[in-house]
Amino acid sequence: MPLKQVKVIVALAVAAIILSVPILVQGPMLSGQDTKEHINFGRYFAEQFWQGELYPRWLLNMNYGLGSASLFVYPPLPSCVYALLLPVARIVHLNAFTLGESMCLFISGLCAFLWMTTLASRRVSLIVAVLYMLLPYHLTIDFYRRGALSECWALAWMPLVLYFTVRVARKKHCATVGLALSYALLIVSHLVSVLILSALPLLLVLTIAERGRKARAFFTVIGGLVLGTLVSGAYLVPAIANAKYFPVSRLEIPIDNGPQGNLLDLGWGLLTWQSGKSGFVQAISLATIDTVLFIAFCGFMALRKGPRSRRAQTLLWLAVCPIPLFLMSGASEWLWKALPALASAVQFPWRFDVVLCIAALPLAAFLLSDVAELPARSTRLWGVGVPVIVALFAATWFGGYVNVVRRLASEHHDTGTRLSIYDGWFASWTPRGMDQESALAASEGPAARFLAGQGTATVLVWKPRHIEVQTDCAACGPVVVKQLYYPKWKARLLPSGEPLPVGPALPQGLLAVQAPPGREQILLELPRGLDEQIGNWLSTLGLLSCGTLAASCFIRDRTVLQ
Repeated sequence: MPLKQVKVIVALAVAAIILSVPILVQGPMLSGQDTKEHINFGRYFAEQFWQGELYPRWLLNMNYGLGSASLFVYPPLPSCVYALLLPVARIVHLNAFTLGESMCLFISGLCAFLWMTTLASRRVSLIVAVLYMLLPYHLTIDFYRRGALSECWALAWMPLVLYFTVRVARKKHCATVGLALSYALLIVSHLVSVLILSALPLLLVLTIAERGRKARAFFTVIGGLVLGTLVSGAYLVPAIANAKYFPVSRLEIPIDNGPQGNLLDLGWGLLTWQSGKSGFVQAISLATIDTVLFIAFCGFMALRKGPRSRRAQTLLWLAVCPIPLFLMSGASEWLWKALPALASAVQFPWRFDVVLCIAALPLAAFLLSDVAELPARSTRLWGVGVPVIVALFAATWFGGYVNVVRRLASEHHDTGTRLSIYDGWFASWTPRGMDQESALAASEGPAARFLAGQGTATVLVWKPRHIEVQTDCAACGPVVVKQLYYPKWKARLLPSGEPLPVGPALPQGLLAVQAPPGREQILLELPRGLDEQIGNWLSTLGLLSCGTLAASCFIRDRTVLQ
């Protein structure tokens, strides 16, 4: 590897470590909205992964041993990273979760650097990559205050998707394979970000492709995105099939412009601290205003001083900003109410800040490139004032980082016992009528028991998705197993295979099976259905296609060299 590339990697790694050193030293920010959720997903995913289950979906021991179905729909990449880093973390005596967070920040900078090298010099690309890691929504909000690891990984992969989009437009060999794999990584990181960001590579390739090649480049990019979707099929197909069991409406996420809502106040009320919004939403509002001002400054100066060859791209990245800004603001409340399906899919309108984070990258690169190309003697406002203004923006972002680090230092570790704080989707997929306190009390009881009658229930096998219980009773009620009910649970007698009815025992929300009289052996399982099989076949097909394309590119390149 050339020394220049090593220096870039080291510089980005140092920046990522500096920005994440508080959590590396103290541990994760437990007050983050999604932190506990990701910690537990990773912990129980890793437990089953290292026991030989390559893709755990039902997390057997989560929720106080009652199990969790969340990974049937929730993207697996953050949990997979946790599992793979666990042995390393134990060797270096670090927390696997915080090590994964730091790695995510580093990869976001590295992917941003790669994309920027298609637009600017290596030095400018490095500066912009560090600025990207420091952007307030990326670092202060997502990384620290939310602990939104899935969205952080999406912000890491999207610049890589755009990097390979540029390479497709420039007719680089094997770029389609890179585009497919990076898009697959985006899908298995955060589906909502896929919904928000997927139009960007299509807009970019239409903007930068040569005349006469636009249609071909456009459809090549579509082909790469489709191929990436195939590669992610092992996750995506079961997630779509199980989505009906996860109604977002049960999470009761308010999307409105009131004090308890999630639409941003970007007007005078916020600046005078009279908006009535929560401190968290106010923080996102300020981060959004800061980023928009930075984008406007970079875009205006790039249009004014930059070469005409970059005007189309500059206008593109300026043009993509007003729509997400509108969708995040209180002015869009009527639209969210008119489109409840879209509101359920996005959940939090301020997630559109990811578009602003991406748009800020090329505009900053254009601006700094123009400054770097000035004669060394230039001391005019353009040559001195612009870097100072950029540094002032970076200082405000770093100030937000300092404030959140102070919050982390004063944080008291929460050891609460409510089930919902450990599984972000708990309220969505658990059976209606379930009472959390009753479920918590049931978690301290036996693994299997009869609700009524004089019978015995003995657990013979206790594995994820596979439980065997031996029952012995004359005339008794249903046997309750200490796992939460999920509609895909099936029960049958062994060895006859006769199916038995399964339902929820309320208010505990546990599995209940009607056991026949006598001495019987009952199998409860979450079978790997057609959706998981189709998903695995599609992923295999996608990976084989990527391998075939890569091999053909390799052979073609060798033929040309000979």
